[in-house]
Amino acid sequence: MRWTNLFRGFFESERVGGILLLFCTVISLLLANSAWGDGYTHFWHSRADLSFAGLNLNFSVEQWINDGLMTIFFLLVGLEIERELYA
Repeated sequence: MRWTNLFRGFFESERVGGILLLFCTVISLLLANSAWGDGYTHFWHSRADLSFAGLNLNFSVEQWINDGLMTIFFLLVGLEIERELYA
């Protein structure tokens, strides 16, 4: 079995999303409550600025996740619900 087939099979499984979410949650909890907790907190509050064609977006990493990626997540959830309702 080639690595690409193994990789593709892993990510086509529906359980992967749940397993990955659980794994990341456990790692985040361990990091936040360990000796590295200050660095972990500092990472989430560090600035990640984006400038494009005169538009300056100045947000922390935490704000990018909360506002940007969560918006995309809920858009995809809404599209999935719409697909299920009208399919």
